[in-house]
Amino acid sequence: MKKFLFVPALAAVLAIPAFAEPVTKTVTIDRPNYDGTRTIVRDKDAGTLSRDTQVTRASDGATATREYDRTRTADGFTASGTSTNFKGETRSFERTHTRTDTGSVSSGNYTTRGGETYTTSGSRNRTETGFTANQTIKNPEGATVYNRDVTATRADGQISRSVNVTRAEGFHPPRRPDRPQANRRQRGH
Repeated sequence: MKKFLFVPALAAVLAIPAFAEPVTKTVTIDRPNYDGTRTIVRDKDAGTLSRDTQVTRASDGATATREYDRTRTADGFTASGTSTNFKGETRSFERTHTRTDTGSVSSGNYTTRGGETYTTSGSRNRTETGFTANQTIKNPEGATVYNRDVTATRADGQISRSVNVTRAEGFHPPRRPDRPQANRRQRGH
C-alpha cells in the first residue's frame, strides 16, 4: 500500500513546476479588413493576466492596439489598459477593486480619446434580503455626471430589483473598459 501512496505523491511534486510557469497564448486575427495578433500571458501563481492586441488595416496599413493588465491583490485586483484606434486616438483606464466584509468597493479613472479624465467609484453590499450597489462617474471638474443605484431584494421566492439612474445631459458612460473582451472588434476605423 505504501508503494501506491508514494507514486501519486511523487507525481504531484514533479508536476508543481509545470503549473508555476506563466502560460502564453498567441492568437492570429485574420479578418477581411484587418489582421494581426493577440498575445495573452497568464501567471496563476503571481495572479497576473496581460492581453495585448495589435491589428493592421488592409486598406492603408494603419495599426490599432489594445493593452490590458490585471493583477491580483490580497483583497481584490487592480486593472489597467490602453487602446489606440486606427486614427491614432488613445483612451485608457485604471481601476482598483477591493473585497469588503459585506461586498466590494472600486475606484479608478479613465481618459477619453479627447483627453478628458473621469474618475469612477462604486460599491456593492450584501443585505439580509439581497444587495445594494452604486456606480458614480465624475467629470474633470469634479461634478457628478453619472450615478446609478441598484437595490435588489428577495421575498417569497421572488426577486425585485430597483434601478435609479441620473445622468448629465449628453453624457454616456463608457462600456466597461476594465474588462477585456476577446472578440471585441477594434473600434474607430
